[in-house]
Amino acid sequence: MATKLWDAADSLSPARHPLYAAHRSWPRCEDDATLSAWLAVNCIREWRGDTHFELLASHEISGVQAGLLHDAFLGYPGDWIPRSRGADDGQLAQAWASLDARGFVSDGRINDAGLVFREQIEDKTNELCELAWRHLGEELTLKFVELIEPVGHKFLARIDATAGENWMPAARDSRRK
Repeated sequence: MATKLWDAADSLSPARHPLYAAHRSWPRCEDDATLSAWLAVNCIREWRGDTHFELLASHEISGVQAGLLHDAFLGYPGDWIPRSRGADDGQLAQAWASLDARGFVSDGRINDAGLVFREQIEDKTNELCELAWRHLGEELTLKFVELIEPVGHKFLARIDATAGENWMPAARDSRRK
């Protein structure tokens, strides 16, 4: 599967995707199929990350603002994500003020409009990032998911046990009720 995953990774454009381009330039470790497949998937993941950051920037959403929106989506406490990435009180105050000015804050919390906006960004990111998986094809994509899903659950369980249940927020489902 490594060769097919690299074909999918190579089908993506490096333009405006600096982290993807950097990862794609690494050795492919073709003598180790598992490592090679992991590196290919990492390229695809970085392409998604670059795409997501580009969309956020096009909507003038800072990293701190994105963290607050994602905290609200996940149901995390307050400002956990931005704080875990080093945001200070001043940056948080500025982010809250900017989100409030856009109508995304009510009573000091992200409101439904903010959650809808965040979901629109995620949906557009997902739409743009279908390219690699379409290149891989439905059959191989489903096979890949079947292989990786059980490992992903074990990985998150290990993170929960060692670092806490908030780490790796991009891999988490919403806890909102």
